[in-house]
This record gives sequence, structure tokens and C-alpha cells, in this order.
Amino acid sequence: MTQRSDHLLETTVRAAHVLLTLDNFDEAVNTALSIIGEGIGCDFAIVLENVYESSSPFPEICNFIYEWASPSFPLLSKTFGATVLPVGLLGIEFLEKYLLKGNGFGGLLEVWNEPFRSLLASVQIQSAYAVPIRVNGEWWGTLCLDYCRSPIQVSSAEISVLMTIADCIGSAIQQNRLKHEHQQTSQQRVADLEGYNRMLQGRDRLLEVTARAANVLLTLDNIDVAIDSALTVLIEGIGCDRLEILENVYEASSLMPIRYLSTAHKCLDSRFEISSFNIESVTAIELEDLFQKYFLEMDGFGGVLAEWDEPLRSWLATLQIQSTYAVPIRVNGHWWGILCFDYCHAPIQFSPGEVAVLRTIADCLGSAIQRNLTQRERDRLFKATAKAANVLLTLEDFDQAVNAALQFIGEGTDCDCVVVLENRFESSSPLPNSCEFIYEWAAPGFLPISVAFGSTSLPADLLGLDFMRQYFLEGDGFGGLTEVWDEPLRSALSSVQVQSTYAVPIRVNGQWWGALSLDYYRAPIQVSTAEISVLMAIADCIGSAIQRDRSQKTMLQAEQTRVTELAQANTALKQSLDTFAADSDLDRFIGNTLKAIAQQFDSPLIEYWVYSQSEEPASVHLTYWQGQVLSAANASILNVTSSGLIPFLDIPLSVGDSNIGALSIYLLAHRHFPGQTIELAHALAQQLTLALELTRLAQEAQQTALLQERTRMAQEIHDTLAQAFGGILMQLQAAQYFAVSQPEKAQSHLLVAQKIAQEGLAEARRSVWTLYLETTEYEDLAQAIAKFIEQTPSDPSVSINLTIDGIPYRLHPDPGLNLLRIAQESLTNALRHAHAQRVQIYLSYCPQTLQLTIQDDGCGFDPQSSTAGFGLLGMQQRAARMGASWHLVSRPSEGTTITVTLSHPVIP
Repeated sequence: MTQRSDHLLETTVRAAHVLLTLDNFDEAVNTALSIIGEGIGCDFAIVLENVYESSSPFPEICNFIYEWASPSFPLLSKTFGATVLPVGLLGIEFLEKYLLKGNGFGGLLEVWNEPFRSLLASVQIQSAYAVPIRVNGEWWGTLCLDYCRSPIQVSSAEISVLMTIADCIGSAIQQNRLKHEHQQTSQQRVADLEGYNRMLQGRDRLLEVTARAANVLLTLDNIDVAIDSALTVLIEGIGCDRLEILENVYEASSLMPIRYLSTAHKCLDSRFEISSFNIESVTAIELEDLFQKYFLEMDGFGGVLAEWDEPLRSWLATLQIQSTYAVPIRVNGHWWGILCFDYCHAPIQFSPGEVAVLRTIADCLGSAIQRNLTQRERDRLFKATAKAANVLLTLEDFDQAVNAALQFIGEGTDCDCVVVLENRFESSSPLPNSCEFIYEWAAPGFLPISVAFGSTSLPADLLGLDFMRQYFLEGDGFGGLTEVWDEPLRSALSSVQVQSTYAVPIRVNGQWWGALSLDYYRAPIQVSTAEISVLMAIADCIGSAIQRDRSQKTMLQAEQTRVTELAQANTALKQSLDTFAADSDLDRFIGNTLKAIAQQFDSPLIEYWVYSQSEEPASVHLTYWQGQVLSAANASILNVTSSGLIPFLDIPLSVGDSNIGALSIYLLAHRHFPGQTIELAHALAQQLTLALELTRLAQEAQQTALLQERTRMAQEIHDTLAQAFGGILMQLQAAQYFAVSQPEKAQSHLLVAQKIAQEGLAEARRSVWTLYLETTEYEDLAQAIAKFIEQTPSDPSVSINLTIDGIPYRLHPDPGLNLLRIAQESLTNALRHAHAQRVQIYLSYCPQTLQLTIQDDGCGFDPQSSTAGFGLLGMQQRAARMGASWHLVSRPSEGTTITVTLSHPVIP
């Protein structure tokens, strides 16, 4: 027994080794069964696999999957004539007890139950043993060992070894199953990866084509050329036979298109070229439900022809289509059209990823179309804005300019009504009580909205205070389809068939003034944010125009008022100046000035105060009282305080830093006057100050003139009579001295005195002649000096010459007189004191200078000596007074030269 057990264990080890080492599982199991059968000396070794057909834990049948038979016996399945064993031969209870839950069963033939016992006997089996094979803890099948040659009995220990063999077989089956599953999984994964790789390659190809098409759409400016080029890239890259872009055509506010127009078309094979892909109205109606489902509500549809629903399938078949994919093109979020990819030569199928790329292509086309539409709309808006701004700036008639601007805006935006509303306020609230339609434009065939509403104003209640505050007072407007507006305005808009409307605030000088509204009747047009920005710019233009018009009107009114006031002021100033020029009486001029100021302020009382330069207090010199000008004595009876008059304005009369007086204006009551009236009063006061100062200066000038004339007369007396009388006195004194002692010499002195008297008389006559010269005679200096030379008595041996250089021109009388006096003084000194025999007078006329030179050959003198007389000093003073240079050159025994140079002589 021990040897048999050891041999059985050895057999088990060998069988287990085979099961573990051989790669071919079937070969390994068959080899293991052969080792087991030969090792334990049985005739059959069989592996049965349970076959289940329900959720029952018991199999319906058992399949002979592996068999071994000793050389003298055929395989048992062949003997049975079947490869299956019905489990009903054993019974449910037997199966549950010994195989499902137990560790097997076996023994001589008689221990087995019927009908299985008879089955065993029919094939000459004398003893049989069966142990369960478990895989992964579950009953998988049975290992059967049958003895036909003798009824061999197996001990419990040997049964345990058989169970070990069954476990080895179960483990091997489990490993093989896992290996197969792994192989199948790997193969499936490889297949999946290959399919996924193919899908990725297809999608990558589509993405590459999409990128190229998108680049074309983004870079080419001409949208038609861009779409045509993009379709060429797509059809060549994707490999479809035909590409179409269908554009939806809507009617009124219909949700679905009434037809579909082919706006772009590409075909690679002329066999599949079609003349027109347009879907006309009849066909569009038939396809409406399907198109609504696939394109309005979904993201498109595609596949082989059989997958499309009728009647679309039949319609596609007429176009030779075997498979097609169509995705919606959306522009600005709305269904714009369809992009179709048609395969006519073969039913090509796209994966979901590839269909997603097709949708991306459609999105690229939609973006390009949207960008083009937006650009066109923006360009149109910009042109409309430019035209509107131009008319607002150039047309002089403001109402005509605004109406023309609204027409440009309406035609440029393709809206049906454009309105300018002005806010009307009835309180201090920042929100209006109503908005009035002040300017309107309506497209041909449409009524202005005020006519449609039957009112020229829009009550604020229709909008709501919160709405106006949020969107117009503080915001940048509001707009959209009619349904986005709040009630009750929504119903009001719907009642006049407005489908969408947009309104932006108009601001004037930073304050909300009104609104610019655009209404669409024919279609529910949606305006982009960029277009809203342009509308805001238009509203700003209108606001600026309104502000400019208001400013111009205000300025014009102010200018007219200013012109009127200036005219009045100029009249008053002119009358004042005319009075001053015509009447030298200062008090009358002051009185007229007081009257003029009183008229400007409607003042009953104006006082003219005079400030004294000494310590004496100021006093009222003249008073205007109710149309009369009163002197200080007559005005003393007035009591300003008791009359109830109100001091209004004190105007100081100032010259430099000194106050010389003031004007005090009184009113009957407090009043406000414009600045121009106050300025006029100050101007009249300044005129009065000027008149006072001119009068004072005239008086001072008169005194100065008298003093100058006295000085001149003193010089004349010195130059003529004083010197002559001095000489006569001296000769008479000498004659008196020599009268007794030397009568002859006394007689000589008397003769000299007589001669001096004659010369003095001649000088006196000449001086008197000079004093009586007309002022105009001093203007011709050369002629005056020539006359003076003719009247000058002199010895015949003395030569007096006048030389004139240049063209003589007339001088102002003042420098002419002074130059003549210098010439007279110089000539007299040369004849009387220097005893000159020759005197030369030069007059040099130049455009910028006049030079007078008196040169004699007399005895001369030293200019530095203190004996210079009053005559030289007088000449210097005359030269300085007229701004001329005076130059003296003299030496004893060498004669004297006096030069006077006058720069820029004044010509009358």
C-alpha cells in the first residue's frame, strides 16, 4: 500500500510538472492524463467540463474535453457514442453532496446509484472514482478514473492524492484560461488601438486640413476667395467627392428657412457634378422636420445612405450620394446654413471624432462668415456715422442736419425707424417724467413710431424708473429682441409690430439729455456689442451737435446782448468825449458824465467827491439828483439817509497811486446788473479821471509855457537891449569923466555911445521881428536864417555867408525856433565880441540828421574860463530842450566854431 501511495505521489508530481512546463495546454493535459492513468494503473482517465444553461449551480451536461484510455481500450466517449454526459444520470442530490460541496465519490460498481451504475456496467467498468475539479474556487468539472480489468479499490489517502491531481488540473485550467483571456484582451486591445490609431490618423488628417482651411479663412481678406480656397483645401484633404455650403433663406420671422441656396460648391469628379444644389421651397417643406431635428436642434447628422430617414434618403439618392455628413453652420449663435460632405464613389464612414472635426470646420466657416458680416456691418455703420457726423458739423440748419443724420443712420443700419427722444423733467429728480419724440426717420413703407404710438411722447412709466436709472442714467443703453424688454414697454412695442429695438443714451455736457433709438419691424435683428459701440459714438455725435447748437445759440444771444450793450456803452462814451471836446467847462463835463452813469443804473442820486491833497477832508463837488446836476451848495439840503436810498457802488478816481476823487452811486432798491454795465460805469469814471488829469496838466503846461516865454524874453533882452544899454552906460560914464579935462576924448566916447545906441536899436528891432515871426516861418530854417542875415547890420568889410548842403526840408516849429535862436546868438557874438571879419554858417540836411555850424575868424576865447556869458548857456539849454547835441570849439586868436546836430528831426 505504501509503495502504491508513493508511486501515486510520484505520478502526481510528474503530472503537475507537465502541466506547469508544457506551453501547449491541450498537450499538457493529455500528457498529464497519460501519466496519471499509467501511474495508477487505471484504464480510463477523463476530464469532464460542466456546461451550464441557466443560473442554476448545477450543470445541464458534462463535456468530455480530455480523455486517455489504456492501449487495450477505445476512448470512453467513442464507446458511449457521445461526447457529453447528462448529469441527470447522477441526480442533483449526488452532485451537490459529492461534487459541488464534497470532495468526490468512488468505489466498486455496486456503490454507484442507478441509472449511472448500469451505464458504467455497459462499458465493463468494474470500479470508478470521480473528484471535482475547481477553478478559481468554483466547481468547474470532474476528473474520472475508471478500472475495467479488475475492481480496484482506492484508499482515502489515495483519494486525497487524486484530489491533489484534480487541483493541479484545475490550476492549470485556470492559468490557461487566464492566459487565453489575456491573449484575447491583448488582441482586442491591439485591435482597438489599431482602430483608435486609424481614427486618430483620420482625425489628425482632418485637423491638419481644418487648420489649413482655417488659416486661409483668417488670412484672405476677400471672403468669397477665402471660402473657395478653403473648400479646395477641404475637398482635397478629406477626399470627399463633393462639398456644398447651403445658406438658409428666411421669410419674415419664420423659425425655419423657406429654401436653401448653394453659396459655394466644389466637386473633384465630373461624374458627380450637379448643375444646382439649391433646395427650393417645395423640397424644403418636405425636409423641414428632418432639418429642424438635425440642424436646428442637433449638431448635424451623417452616415451611409441607409442611415438617413425618408424622404431625405430618397432625395440624397437622386444626387448619387452613398454616404454624406452634414453639419450646421452657425453665425453669431444662430443657424445660418449647412456644410455638406458627400461621398459618391463609396460609402465612407466617419468616426464620432471625425464628425466632431467636421463641426469644427463648420465653426471656422461660421466664424469667417460672421467676421465678414460684422466687418461689412461695421464698415456700413462707420460710413453712416461719418456721414451723420459730417452733416451735423456742416449743415447750418440744425433741425435739417439732425434729420439728415437720422436718415444716414437708418439706411446704414438697415433699420426701419430711428428716433431721437429728449427727456422732459418736471421736478429736480435726475430721471425724466417723459421722453418726447423730437426727431424721427422711418424707412419707406413704415410710419414714424410716434404716429404708430399715437403720441409724441413716451411716459416714463412705460420704462420704469429703475430701468432708466440702470441703463440710461448710469449705463450705456439697452436693446435686443422685443421679448427681452420689460413690461409694459414690451407690449407697447409688440403692439406696433417692433421685433427688436436698441436705445443708447444721448449725453449733453456730461448729463443724460435723451436717447437714440433704432427699431426693426421687418425682422428681429440682433446688434453686436461692436455695433452698439458705434451707435454710442453716433449718440455722442448727436449729443455734441446738440451741445454745440445750444452753445452757438447761447453765444449768439450773448453776442447780440453784448453788441447792444457795447453800442450803448460806445454811445455813452462818445457822447461823453464829444461833450469834453466841445465844451471846455469841466463841471459841465462832469455833470454830463454823472447823467450818463445814472441812465445806465436808473439811479436817482450820484455824488462826485473830491479828495484834497492836504489834510482837509474829502468833499462833494457835484451831485446828480433826479435829472439835475447840483453844486455843493445846492446839494447840501439833500438827506441821503432819510430818502431811503441804498448805496450801491463806489468808483474811485485814481491817477497812478493817488486817489483824486470818487463817484458814489445810490439806488432805490437792491438790483443786479450785468458786468458790462458795471464796466461801462468804470469806463465813464476813467474818462472823467482822464478829463480831470488833462485839465490839470493843461493848467500846468500853461504855467510852464509862461515861464519858458519869460526865460526866452530874458534871453532876448540880454541878447539885445541889456548889452546895448550896458555899452552906452559905460561910454557915457567915460564921456562924463573926460568932459572937463579932455573934451575931445569925451566927444569920442559920446560918438561911440551913439553908435552903440544905433546898434542896440537895430538889435531891438531885429528881436522884435523875430518875436513876431509866424509859427510856420520857423519850419523853413534856411529861409529864416537868410532873412536874419539880411537884417543884421555889419561893417561892409565883414563877410557873412550861408551854405546849404542837401535838400532842405521843413521842420517842426519848435526845433526851427531853437536852431534860429542859436544861429542869431552865435552870429551876434562873432560880430560884437569876437570882432570877426568873416562868419560862415553851414546847414547840412540829411534824412536822419540836421546839422547847423557857425564858424568865425574872430579873437576866440578859452571855453574853460569862467567868463562865458549868459548867451552860451542859453544856446546849450536850447539844444538840450530839443534833444540835439551842442559842441563848442574855440581858442584865443583862432576863432570859434559852434556845431548843433539834431537827430531824427520832426517833420510836420
